[in-house]
Amino acid sequence: MIICRVLGIIFAGVAFTAAAVGADDSAVDDSAATPSPSSTEHLTAPSLDGQPVAFADLLGRDGKAVCYTFLHPTCPLAQRYAPVLAELDKAFDEQGVHFVGVVCEFDDPEEITSYRDEFSIHFPFLTDRDFHLADALAATTTPEVVLVDASGRTRYQGRIDDRYKVRGEKSPGTPEPDLKNAILDLLAGREVQLPVTEAVGCPLDRPEVPTSPPQPDHEITYAEDVLPFLHAQCQRCHSPGQVGPFTLTSYDDAVDWVELAIEEIEARRMPPAQVESDFELLGNKPPTAEQLAMLREWVKTDMPAGDPAKTPKLPPLPDYGAFQEDLGPPDIVLEQQSPTQLGAHGEDLYRNVIFPLNNKEDLAIRALQFLPGNRAIVHHSLTGYLPRESGVEAIADWGGREGMSHPDDQAGGWYDPHGLGFRPPPLRDDGTPRTSFLGGYVPGTRAGLAGPGSVFIVPAGSDLTAQVHYVRSGKTETDSSRIGIWLADEAVAADPKRNLMNIIYLTGSFGVIPPGVTDYRVTGSYTLLQDAELVTITPHTHLLAKWLEVRAWLPGEEQPQLVVRVPKWDYNWQRPYSMQTPQPFPAGTRFEVECSYDNSAGNPQNPFSPPRAVWHAEQVVDEMVLPMILFTSKTPLDPAGASFFRFYSETVRSAFLKRLVDRRHKYVSDAEGNVTLSPDFKDD
Repeated sequence: MIICRVLGIIFAGVAFTAAAVGADDSAVDDSAATPSPSSTEHLTAPSLDGQPVAFADLLGRDGKAVCYTFLHPTCPLAQRYAPVLAELDKAFDEQGVHFVGVVCEFDDPEEITSYRDEFSIHFPFLTDRDFHLADALAATTTPEVVLVDASGRTRYQGRIDDRYKVRGEKSPGTPEPDLKNAILDLLAGREVQLPVTEAVGCPLDRPEVPTSPPQPDHEITYAEDVLPFLHAQCQRCHSPGQVGPFTLTSYDDAVDWVELAIEEIEARRMPPAQVESDFELLGNKPPTAEQLAMLREWVKTDMPAGDPAKTPKLPPLPDYGAFQEDLGPPDIVLEQQSPTQLGAHGEDLYRNVIFPLNNKEDLAIRALQFLPGNRAIVHHSLTGYLPRESGVEAIADWGGREGMSHPDDQAGGWYDPHGLGFRPPPLRDDGTPRTSFLGGYVPGTRAGLAGPGSVFIVPAGSDLTAQVHYVRSGKTETDSSRIGIWLADEAVAADPKRNLMNIIYLTGSFGVIPPGVTDYRVTGSYTLLQDAELVTITPHTHLLAKWLEVRAWLPGEEQPQLVVRVPKWDYNWQRPYSMQTPQPFPAGTRFEVECSYDNSAGNPQNPFSPPRAVWHAEQVVDEMVLPMILFTSKTPLDPAGASFFRFYSETVRSAFLKRLVDRRHKYVSDAEGNVTLSPDFKDD
């Protein structure tokens, strides 16, 4: 069986629009020449029913061009781009530009028919098992488009838009519709301004010519070596019903994916955020050099299946669609008030979803779990609590359609402009925060647990909120998530010596990141005033970050301990990291954060082209350094909320500097010396 060995990465957060307009100068070769007019006889290929279809058949009597679209039903980007291609076909078919799909690798034509039906594609498909068309048009990737005019000349070849300029790294902002622009140039009778771009996605797997006869025996086999690796490292996401866009649960899956998975792992794109630490962390560890060598050897020796009877006994995968079984049934289950609906394409949706609680008394919680209803579109979430009145305020201010980029989008709660969306309320008189994060969800995680003898306190009068990042799947989807709460035993809840869970915000200090810099360093620190145990750390920054690390300097020690380092930061895959056991630190321990930023044109994540000055603020196109550290302690670590207000003061300082640079002064004086509020002033 030959199937496309597509890119071994979750294309999380992919968002496209056929009508997008933007600015970009990132072609592979802006001066690349397109082929001269030539015969089109070599462009004949069979349809799904085996009948030969020539270029002239596709072009028709008055056609202007044929757009060959190389696709594969299991390629994540071919799925995400399907509605965009369908819209382009609808928009330009009557103008004489006719789309046709081309699939090189498949087992059964029914795979292609199902793909067309699932994504409502109406243009015809050709099959290309011998790679005749792919070779004739020099196609290497799915999805890749080749626009051939009526004379047989290739006018455009490459990507559909520039959402991905580097494989596996989504570019922020509004995508430049490269294919649409090329079609408009062609229909206007002018040369295509950008005739060649680089298509990224799933490489076409042309059959390899064997260089030596296969060996009869192999030391590394799927059954004994590769399957246990995939089970431990990959299947929690890449199994049926999980967020992974393909499965890695069979031998055929491994044959299709492992070769490129090796490349992605080595590039530190998969698994997401291959974290480093001096401490034992919960969850999977990054693959070792020995494991990668094992995978390479398996590929090198022609991927032998081995004897299934020799597969080690593997534990069953957890049921990620259910609340964590070993905790027993949750004491409280909160339901999402109304479902979230996502249209087929558009920008990612960030939404704060309310889960009504409005508890009359403080709740002492031992565990909490966010349970997505549709794991295919819930990329991650951060769960916290807030006063009911703050949620009402946020919905009043941000509860409209802002942030929704598709007409079919529907969501309750409020838009998340990457800030809170409401003014943080003051602490309660006893020092209890009235709003705080409680935990996070990423694919493969389950309940967040308080440490032994520890509790989360949710103050009376609170509702829970989940800050959810939704991603598109290429078709209309809905989600209704739930939150399960397990209460602490009465004895623990009433124990005055119990440990309290504390969130400390480790703020990095800066005003602005200037344009053009490739390694701008930002640092910050926090010193413990009493003994505490570190439970979880959630690194956080935005799009320009390259790497981030947090170190702990113990009193009297000359070398720090590495709490966590994310060597290749990916905004789309930020997640919490929990200690295997809570890690004690004495009073006087200084925690330091350092982050490197690339605000140059060479950073594909830069939201601005050309680069601009980026300020310390809460929008995703701004920047911040804000690891959140969850400690347990006998008494509140930060009863006055100083760590949060330090972060807030940094944003205020940066906003003030920005107003000075932009000459947007808050007050002005007239000729008589009267000082008034400037009409141009906008409170950031």
